[in-house]
Amino acid sequence: MKKLLVKVLFAIILCSGILFIFADLLKEETFTIIEKDTDTFIWIESNKVFNPSYKRALLDIENARIINANGEEIDYRELLIGERIKAEFQPIAALRDPPGLVAREVKLLN
Repeated sequence: MKKLLVKVLFAIILCSGILFIFADLLKEETFTIIEKDTDTFIWIESNKVFNPSYKRALLDIENARIINANGEEIDYRELLIGERIKAEFQPIAALRDPPGLVAREVKLLN
């Protein structure tokens, strides 16, 4: 009886872990602004645990089109620490760790 209970619990934990990984891999990637370095550079962190495009990166938003959830263009000074964004990147600008990225478009989700 004890062995059966252990096997059932192990199977439940294993299935839960597989479902968590599968859900994380399929969810849409967004980023959280964790720090503002200067007016046009922000530090971002991905919401994905497994296989993020960039876990943490420095994002240049100087020439980016920044829009809010309604599609209206806003100024980069309106982005605040802790807000969630969706970003479209140009190819890597600086090969370092964490990477330096240049944004084409930034959409504010909050």
